[in-house]
Amino acid sequence: MASENTHFSSYALDRIFKGAKNIFFVGIGGISMSSLAEYCIRCGKRVFGYDAKRGRECERLEGRAHIRYCSTTDSVMGMDLVIFSNAIDKSCFELQTAMRLGIPCVSRANFLAYIMSDCRVRIGVAGAHGKSTTTSMLSHIFKSAGKDMSALCGAYMNNFDAPFYFGGRDYFIFEACEYMNSFLSLSPSDAVITNIEFDHPDFFNSYDELLDSFKQYILCAKRVFINADDHRSAPLKHPFKVTFGIKERADYTAKIDTGGAKNAFSVSRHGIELAKIELREFGRHNVYNALCAFSVAHTHKIEPSVIAEALSSFEGAARRQELVKRVSTLRGDVPLYLDYAHHPTEIRASLDAFSDMGFKNPLCIFQSHTYSRTYALYSQFVSAFEGVKELICMPIFSAREQNVYGISDEKLAEDMGAIFMSDKAKIAERVRQSNADCVVIMGAGDIENLKNYIN
Repeated sequence: MASENTHFSSYALDRIFKGAKNIFFVGIGGISMSSLAEYCIRCGKRVFGYDAKRGRECERLEGRAHIRYCSTTDSVMGMDLVIFSNAIDKSCFELQTAMRLGIPCVSRANFLAYIMSDCRVRIGVAGAHGKSTTTSMLSHIFKSAGKDMSALCGAYMNNFDAPFYFGGRDYFIFEACEYMNSFLSLSPSDAVITNIEFDHPDFFNSYDELLDSFKQYILCAKRVFINADDHRSAPLKHPFKVTFGIKERADYTAKIDTGGAKNAFSVSRHGIELAKIELREFGRHNVYNALCAFSVAHTHKIEPSVIAEALSSFEGAARRQELVKRVSTLRGDVPLYLDYAHHPTEIRASLDAFSDMGFKNPLCIFQSHTYSRTYALYSQFVSAFEGVKELICMPIFSAREQNVYGISDEKLAEDMGAIFMSDKAKIAERVRQSNADCVVIMGAGDIENLKNYIN
């Protein structure tokens, strides 16, 4: 069972953190956890950690942090503070040992709230889809505008070559995740909601329960930014509400250039055009992400021309339409992309984006993420890849779960009209024998490692 968030006050954490010399991270390989470890290193702390796998984030930290990949009886001995990820099971040996020894144990969200508590403006980006991209866009805009700022994202921000940027303290831009109600531990002065849709069925029992959490998220914010086209979030009430949209009347609107590039659009506020923008990313969902970022930045007095220039130079977030390399198929050399889509709505949006890019016959290799999500949204997953002629399904990425739902990997693939394959070498051979005009590796699990097998 996932670990619950803690609720230490900023005053209490300030006393603990300033007195701590040795800090231990349980689940240090997580992208947000590794960023917080980086922050502690920059504050002069000695950082230690545990993770079950040696991934990219651990490798980045290994020269400056002491990381273990197996549990040992003395792992947390001598630590002054333990920070843990919600993805860690509460029965984790390191966490249980720290609690038994009386070492303060703080959840990731609680610690994040502390490190930005003294920032003048805290911009939290929440929502079912688009959080990482919008956070990355906003961070790039504010940095380009010369703002005194810091940022922390749930994905690598390509313009920063890192998932974080620790600079000034006037603005702190961060991704606010709803899983385990983590975003309720944070106190945004500006609360952004890109959209709302049911997800994380391993925590939320119903859509109404999820919606209540989003309502609580905006309670303490001085101002909120809401997608007027999203019928779930648009009705949310707040005395200082800024709206953005394409289809409905909103404070900020985008008009897509249907006669030209499919990633070009103009932005208006209350009917007055402010800027013309052309993104490097494709897809209507990215127009929404950019429009959301524009509305936040412009509300904070950044000039439209500065925003437009920053968005045109935005290099994206990792695993979001990320071009990795070119690979061989029967058609010749074709591009291979990584895409993080792991919810049926995200899958359809990503496929539409690749169509906008001009691809007519993509080969998609998909890995569903968690048994609970696959079970709860099964029928939506079955129809999400409609129209895709070549689809391969890999085994479901279990993450923190056991298959208590009786889901069959092979049956899921059959129902989706896909071929089930688990052998990476055989998948690579299938790609070579394909007539696809691009290859898309899609999912939020460890499927990204498949790119190393396909040439």
